[in-house]
Amino acid sequence: MILLPYPPSANRYWRTFRGRHVRSADAVQYRGEVMSRANIYGLHLLVCPVRVRVTLHPKLTLKGAASRTRIDLDNCCKVVLDALQGVAYYNDKQIEDLHLLLGPAMSDGGLSVHVEAMG
Repeated sequence: MILLPYPPSANRYWRTFRGRHVRSADAVQYRGEVMSRANIYGLHLLVCPVRVRVTLHPKLTLKGAASRTRIDLDNCCKVVLDALQGVAYYNDKQIEDLHLLLGPAMSDGGLSVHVEAMG
């Protein structure tokens, strides 16, 4: 399992530049953080079908409750699966089992991600 920072919005992840879709500066920064954490946690590139479990942890408010303003679970999934491509698996086509969950809140929010080989 790897703990990742709270992801940027999918609306801020891609930009159109000269008719092409490219990653935004936020996306490049987030992907860099994912790569760095993957190295720290010892995550290695899998070449087989994979199972991915993503748990979104909303940010805590100053009152200690889960923030009601959070990224949509499906958009969170798109962002993190793209950021893990080339880090945990070569291509997201390798994902054959995907679980998305809303977990408990944490101070700055984040994602718990578990990637494992299937079979």
